[in-house]
Amino acid sequence: MITRRAVALAMIGLSAFGTAACSSTDASEATSNTTSTTTTAATAPGAAGPTAGRTISVPVSLTSAQKFIHQVGPTNAKSYGVNQLVGTSTVDGQSVDVELLGTVNYVDGTGPIGSFVTLTWPNGDVLGLTMDGAATQPPDAQGTSNTHFEAVLAVIGGSGAYAGVTGGSGSFVADRNAELGGQVDGTIEVTVTGG
Repeated sequence: MITRRAVALAMIGLSAFGTAACSSTDASEATSNTTSTTTTAATAPGAAGPTAGRTISVPVSLTSAQKFIHQVGPTNAKSYGVNQLVGTSTVDGQSVDVELLGTVNYVDGTGPIGSFVTLTWPNGDVLGLTMDGAATQPPDAQGTSNTHFEAVLAVIGGSGAYAGVTGGSGSFVADRNAELGGQVDGTIEVTVTGG
């Protein structure tokens, strides 16, 4: 019950921060720089929001800020709990903060993962996602290291330039070459609808 409250409070805090940080800006200040890692740019508040079908690709390197993971069973083979992973990425030349509030339910390092993912731009624009997938390990892996993650993403909604987003979907593909709670490297890719 404490874990659920902690996750809920974190999400409320991020939502309040994103809403408070939004400000009105002249539409002419919006920029769109294309890089090889993305196919769309964030739009400054006050400018036209993302158009249907725009894809955002976010390379991520995430580290654990805090975790509430428990191991149980005769050999501690079962792991469950919540892990807050954070990092900063670059999308179209703009810095983007990434937070992943992940739930795990592993047996010998393999099992379902769920999450809320929040992308926050410096101007306060926010895009919220849910994640549903699985963690797998090669047969010879020891402990919870060498883990591969694959998940589907669904758009919850957004604020600022993403306030008009009505949906969308995508994927999360990543790997961790450390114990549970260690650094996770991969890519978040999502196509938004509406805007």
